[in-house]
Amino acid sequence: MPPPTAISHVLETCIYVKSMAAAQNFYTDLLGLKPDLATDRITVYPLGQTTLLLFQLGRTSNDIVSEEDPSQIIPKHGPTDDLMAAFQSGEGKLRQHFCLAVPSREDAEKWEAYLRGEGVPITGRKEWPRGGYSVYFADPDGHVGEIASRGIWEHY
Repeated sequence: MPPPTAISHVLETCIYVKSMAAAQNFYTDLLGLKPDLATDRITVYPLGQTTLLLFQLGRTSNDIVSEEDPSQIIPKHGPTDDLMAAFQSGEGKLRQHFCLAVPSREDAEKWEAYLRGEGVPITGRKEWPRGGYSVYFADPDGHVGEIASRGIWEHY
């Protein structure tokens, strides 16, 4: 049997953060993203057709069950307890990767200069065969952020 309706795009990408306040400062104040929702557990950034979710590390370890209808459940997710100890002690890092899109190479280069000027660690850069350009950086939790121009993939 074939799958049902075709999947159109990734709706949400999530990363886990040790300090929500530090992450909100980085993503909202430094990157200029506008949160739709910001709590001590989750921050939601709408980005075109996708959504970047920041989750406080350790705050997604239990199912969320609706009081009105117990069949409505958001399942627990994130690191297991054995990995949590390493992350919280500073011994481990998730180094999750995410990529933010800009229209042109010039835009990506402007972001590279801006991030460098703000003291954000630039961890790499790449010129792609289709003409795209990527700059990689570390966020406060050591996640691998990327800002990329058109031309890194056939569809972008």
